[in-house]
Order: sequence, then structure tokens, then C-alpha cells
Amino acid sequence: MNLDLNNIELAAGSVVDETGKVFYYNGGVYRAIYSEEYAEIYRLILSSSWFNDVIEAGLIETEVVDDLQLDGAKLILQHRKLPFFAHPVEFTSHMYWEAAYTFLKVNCALVNNGYMTKDSHPWNLMVDKGKFRFIDFGSIVKTELVPVYWLDEFRRYFGVPIWLASRGWHDFALEYRRQHVNGFGIKLFDLDIVKKYAFYSLSKLDKLHNKPSEFFSQLGKWLVNHKPTSTGQGDWGHYPQYKISDNPLDPILPKQKFVFDVLKKSRPRTVLDCAANKGYYSEMAAKLGAAVIAFDYEDCSVNECYALANREQLDITAVRMDFSYPTPPFAMGLVFGSSFERFKSEIVLAIGLVHHVCLTQGLPVKIFCEICMNYALDGIIFEYVDPTDFHVKDWPITPPHDYSLEAFIAYFSNKFPNIVESYVIKDEGANRQLLFFRR
Repeated sequence: MNLDLNNIELAAGSVVDETGKVFYYNGGVYRAIYSEEYAEIYRLILSSSWFNDVIEAGLIETEVVDDLQLDGAKLILQHRKLPFFAHPVEFTSHMYWEAAYTFLKVNCALVNNGYMTKDSHPWNLMVDKGKFRFIDFGSIVKTELVPVYWLDEFRRYFGVPIWLASRGWHDFALEYRRQHVNGFGIKLFDLDIVKKYAFYSLSKLDKLHNKPSEFFSQLGKWLVNHKPTSTGQGDWGHYPQYKISDNPLDPILPKQKFVFDVLKKSRPRTVLDCAANKGYYSEMAAKLGAAVIAFDYEDCSVNECYALANREQLDITAVRMDFSYPTPPFAMGLVFGSSFERFKSEIVLAIGLVHHVCLTQGLPVKIFCEICMNYALDGIIFEYVDPTDFHVKDWPITPPHDYSLEAFIAYFSNKFPNIVESYVIKDEGANRQLLFFRR
């Protein structure tokens, strides 16, 4: 089938790819290779007996598609589609280290056969069921030398934040990762005196550019010696999210049953779990068939949710983000969208959240609702916590004037006017209401 440029969607981040362009067609992810040289190289790689070793190491599953043609393309590849793209700032320190180690393993598998990646930055790695996948097939080149720039790029984008986290400076590591190509941290760690002090052992790899296997072996040792320290339990690490019902498909608490019943009836393909904690509702949604993006603002909770996805092989993408401060657009020309664009889901879960951000953090009720609605395509499962609830009533906080169930209903109704399900919880001092808003 001959494809027309008007019938495909070019991937935003593919604008600087020299070997080809990534595009979306009929729900699939494809890569058009325009170079005859690389088309031959990639056909050879994909037909090689060792290619499965690279897949096992973490390369995204890829195959040649011979029944599609695009003007000028010498080869069309199809990659397995992953549901959500996360910015490296949305990884925890632990996840960031795992991303780097996956990247190392991919290169080790490639270099054993005369190939490696030409790029060495974190924007080519995505979370996939509690592990990482390297997605930029077009970065693979045939070479017997490690390019001179490769180690410096690795140091700048992987090495610095990993080095900081290995010393327990997780907040500094996070702030560094917020910077793309410019910023105070980037400039500071580019100073020769800082590089000499902090990265003396890494700099010694410069002597191994003509020995790729040894280069990556030594780089692996550096990574192992610089694993991040623990971030501790945080404020919510001990929160018993799985209390009473350890099996999300067999809920016991009324709140758990409400969410389960709504998800089971609506069967969304994608779900966003806001302030997911350890991932109880994320697991519920994933086991009911949804691809889930789950975020929380504490490393310990995100790490547990990430480990859950890996352990249970669930389609949960766990990321670190604060509900009140969504990730803005980034990259050249801001072509990679904000979290509002990347994490859009059919149903948004806002459970056990509103009283913390609107009462404790002072987030205006209207903005809370707008944040939820910016993510939601079809509906929002929302838990309202009244100021008289026993968890809240003794807080030394005066609720905002518009903090009321009526106000939330009014704001949500602008985009989601139908309250499909509702349930009131008033027992043992609780005063809450669960609502399911739909278009």
C-alpha cells in the first residue's frame, strides 16, 4: 500500500532524525528509512540471529513492513507501540538509573556485533511495564569506534544526575534533569574543574574509544558504583493503600467497590491515576484491561508502583509528578507536549486527593477541576472530602469559600455534565462523596 503524507502523522521528535522519520498510521508506530545505506544495515540487523539479544537487552520490538510504501523511503519499520511517553524529569532517581543501565545493556548487545547507538541521552527511553525500552532504532550505527562526543553526552545527560543521586542529593538531581540543553546545572557541570573532580573515573574512558567492548564494560562498572541512595519513605510511604483488600479485583471498602464497578462497566482503554501512591487503583484498572499512567510526587511511592508493574507485568507507566505542577512542554521548539497532552486518558481517577491539594496546598478549586479535565477524554472518577470529615475537621485550615460539593459539580459540569454514578460515605466520622462525571 502506498501511503500519502496527508494520511500519516509525523512524530514531533523525529524532526532531527537523519536516517528517517517516525510516523503514526492506523494506530501503529512506523519509521521510514530514506537512506539506502541504513536500509541495508537495518535489514541485516533485523535478520541476524543475535538481534533477539538486543531486544532482550531493552530495544523496542521492531520488524520490517514490506506491504507499506512511502515516497522516497527505502524501508519501512514498525515498532511496538507504548501507550505513554514520559519526560526524564518524570522518572525517580532509581528509575533514571535503570534507564541508563538499560541503555548500557542495549549498547553492549550491539557492540558485540559491530554496532552501537550514535546518541547517548535519556529522551530515547520509555517506561514499559516496570522496565525501560530504548525506542530510537534510527540511532543504531555500524562502527568500530566510540565517537568522541558520545561519552561527553552521556556524562552530561546521564552521568551528572546519577552522580548527584548516588550521593543522596536527589533534589539537585531532579532539578538538573529539568534542564534540557541549557540551565545553571548544565553550565556548572560543564566546567573543566567540576568535570575533573566529579568525573575523574568516567573521564578515563576517553582512552578506550577504539575499544568499544572494554569501553562499555568499564562504563557498566561506573554505573554499578553509582547507584542512587534510598530516598526514604517520605510522607506517604507507610500509607496502607492496600488495607483490607489486597486484591484490587476483589474490593471490600465502599470506595474501592465504587471505583471497581465504574471501571468494570466503562472498560476504558486508558486511565490516569492521579496521586497513585503504591498503585492500588492503577493495578485495578490495568487488570481490567486499561493502559494506565500513574503519577505521584514522592519517589518511594512511584518506585513501588513501578516495581508492581514489573512484578505483575501490568501495563502501568509509573512516573513522578506533582498534581499541582504539571510538566510543561519541552525540547526543540517545544515539540514534546506537556503532561496534559502526553497523559490524556479516557478516564481520570482523582481519589483521596482533593482535600490535600485544595485545603493543605491552597490550590483553587477551579484549577483543580481544570487540571483533571485537561487530562480526561471521557470521564472523571472524583472523591469529594467534606471539611467535616474526621480526617480533615481538625486541620488548622480555613476551607476556601468555594470548597463545596456544589462548586465541584458546577466546574466539572462545564465539560462533563453527566453524573453517571454517585455514592455517599457517612460512617465512623467519614463525610465523603464519590461521583463519576461523563460527557
